[in-house]
Amino acid sequence: MTDGTTRRYNDGEVLSGVQRRRRWTPEEKVRIVEETYLPGMSVSLVARQHGISGSQVFTWRRLMNQGALTAAAAGEEVVPA
Repeated sequence: MTDGTTRRYNDGEVLSGVQRRRRWTPEEKVRIVEETYLPGMSVSLVARQHGISGSQVFTWRRLMNQGALTAAAAGEEVVPA
C-alpha cells in the first residue's frame, strides 16, 4: 500500500509530495488558446509547453468561442447571473 505521496510512471519519472493546482487567469487562458491558432502550433504542443493537458486547452478554446472566457476590465460593471 502507498501513502499517496509518491507515484512511479512508465518513463521512470517520480513525483513526490503534494503539488498544488495551478490557477490560470482569464488573460493567461486567452493567451494560451491564441497560441494554438498560430501557424505550426497544435493544441497538444501548446499544452505540453505549458504543462497542462490538451483536454484543458480544448475546454478553454470552446469557452473562448462561446464568449465565456473573458475577464471584466477595471471599472467595468458586472451584472450578476
